[in-house]
Amino acid sequence: MTYSLKTIRKIVILSIASLLIGLFTNGVRAEAKVDYPYYIKVNKQQNVVTVYGKDENGKYTVPVRAMVCSVGADTPLGVFKTPVKYRWKLLMGDVWGQYSTRIVRGILFHSVWYYKMDASTLSATQYNKLGTTASHGCVRLTVEDAKWIYDNCPIGTTVEIYNGKDPGPLGKPVAAKLPVGTGWDPTDPNVNNPYNKKGPVITGVKSKSVEWGSKVDLYEGIKAVSTTGTDITEDIKAVGKIDTYTAGKYKVSYTIKDLLGKETTKTATITVKQSKDAPVIKGIADKIEGTDTVINRAYALKGVSAFLSVKKLPAKDIKVTITKADDGSYKLAYSVKAENKKTAKAVATVFVDNEAPVLTGVNHRTITKEQLAAGDKEILKLAKEGVSVADNYTALTNKDIKITVQPIEDYAYFVNYEVADKYGNVTKETVQYTYFEGVRIEGAANRYDLPANTTMEDISSLSNVKAYREDGTECTDQLMVGITYIDDKTYEITYSMDLPEGREISVTCYYYLTAAASLSSVTN
Repeated sequence: MTYSLKTIRKIVILSIASLLIGLFTNGVRAEAKVDYPYYIKVNKQQNVVTVYGKDENGKYTVPVRAMVCSVGADTPLGVFKTPVKYRWKLLMGDVWGQYSTRIVRGILFHSVWYYKMDASTLSATQYNKLGTTASHGCVRLTVEDAKWIYDNCPIGTTVEIYNGKDPGPLGKPVAAKLPVGTGWDPTDPNVNNPYNKKGPVITGVKSKSVEWGSKVDLYEGIKAVSTTGTDITEDIKAVGKIDTYTAGKYKVSYTIKDLLGKETTKTATITVKQSKDAPVIKGIADKIEGTDTVINRAYALKGVSAFLSVKKLPAKDIKVTITKADDGSYKLAYSVKAENKKTAKAVATVFVDNEAPVLTGVNHRTITKEQLAAGDKEILKLAKEGVSVADNYTALTNKDIKITVQPIEDYAYFVNYEVADKYGNVTKETVQYTYFEGVRIEGAANRYDLPANTTMEDISSLSNVKAYREDGTECTDQLMVGITYIDDKTYEITYSMDLPEGREISVTCYYYLTAAASLSSVTN
């Protein structure tokens, strides 16, 4: 049989290829095993491989590893069993793959291809296509993943190739990107692989001082590149908090972990300088309080805060000195020392209002028979005339005065006045509006100016009350005086007279002592 020159050349090339395969590849075949630890599923649509292990029932339901891959349009769908493995394998296009495992016919798991049977001649361009459809039909993997299948999945392992929208229970990993011209797979465990001695690099991390209260961007000026040299700055994690409102030293750790699982950490010390400002105390003002108010530290700090710039200082750092003055007021002296040793001071006064409102125009009155007969409304109207109120601290008007009237027998009314200021001081006064028929009593009036040591006899002698009959004849000697002790500063004085027709008429007034009196007894 004779062959053409073209045919002879093909035979020679095939012979040489077969010889090379025999010399430089270790094809491994084995009898099918009964027990296989793993089941491999290749999602052609998603370019991801998921390896499953067995559950307690012996079913392949436990996902153990996910691998990013590149398949091709000619990658077949179906279920297959691996028949052979190759440490190095000559591939289509006169290129080489590491750790190859045949799936079916010419379809294999293998690394991204090399220009030579040399681990330093990887095609970086093809490597960067991992995760996309890029092969002639084989399943391309990183060296690490191809080697894992080569080492851990015996001949006869089931491989299922399918299309699916879900990448799988472990998701789809991302392969590291390589600079153009790179010849090594960064996952290759080869002792000569330069990436084995490399890791991600963080730059810009340095210790520094910052101003008190300034804004600090922990990531400003910090950059990172992966083991393969790609920019992964956005993946930097900074751990540490800086309170620029508290002077001191703060540690910040920067960590970066790349797609190869390699990690680098750097640490910097950030020193916050002391504030140059003096602290301030806010919320301090003079106040007026009633006699029941307890003036203590809790009262003094109510509504009071101290700040160093915008930083609120602890209330415990505010010192308060409380001094009571002779007039009953309190001086509150505040001070606070901030961490920068600067001090703020402030003073406020608390005035104690122990004075009751003063009523003016409240007097005993003689009323006419017609006014008496007009009743409560007329008396109330009269009671409002000419009356005013004043107070030392509270702005009061006549509308604040509460007036009530109370009939007495058939000839008079008690008119009661009551007014209070906002600090709890109350003034009460009672006067009598009287209609006199046949006799009148003049000079009865309330007194507010009696000293505390006024005695019973003094009260009797102070009386300027006189009585007159209808014809003008004085009959003061027929007046009866009753003095009733109300409390330690109030006495009720009643002047009464019996009329010839068997009736009695009386006028009641009140004497107020400036402080407690000391009467041992009261007699009529």
